[in-house]
Amino acid sequence: MFQIGEVVSYGTTGICTVEDIRMESLSRGVPKQEYYILRPVATPTCITYVPTGNEALMSKMRRVLTKQEIDEMILSVRDECLEWIEDARHRSDSYSRIVSRGISAELLKLIGCLYLEKKSRNKGGKKFCATDEKILSSAERMVSEEFAFALDIPQKQVAAYIAEKMGKDMK
Repeated sequence: MFQIGEVVSYGTTGICTVEDIRMESLSRGVPKQEYYILRPVATPTCITYVPTGNEALMSKMRRVLTKQEIDEMILSVRDECLEWIEDARHRSDSYSRIVSRGISAELLKLIGCLYLEKKSRNKGGKKFCATDEKILSSAERMVSEEFAFALDIPQKQVAAYIAEKMGKDMK
């Protein structure tokens, strides 16, 4: 259970503050149920309601990683990469599911895979697919937001931090 004032990560919404836990009826005729009221750090004018009784939605809500957990995760995925999927539709579906799950270790592997393919295509004079670019951008945003918050560094420095820990050029 999360407490009011606690900072959490919530799916693709990102880093949020638990503003309240209260009973609400969000539709007419629907009985009141308990909700976490989340305010995204990146978009503080928005509010997200997460019903405490909805297991699927609650599984997307977790505490923010610590610096030690981030460092261990980076080292654990350093030599791992997802396999590139040649079929664009299958690749988009598979990689989009990874983004929607929001699991940082999977996102790091996905970013690594997409970086390698982008680098290869650029080297060969080919364009990187717009769908892949969108997925890469979403994964980078999710990772950089949480890592920047947990490490207390600007988001712009997250890629360099990861690259340093991995001992790789991530550009």
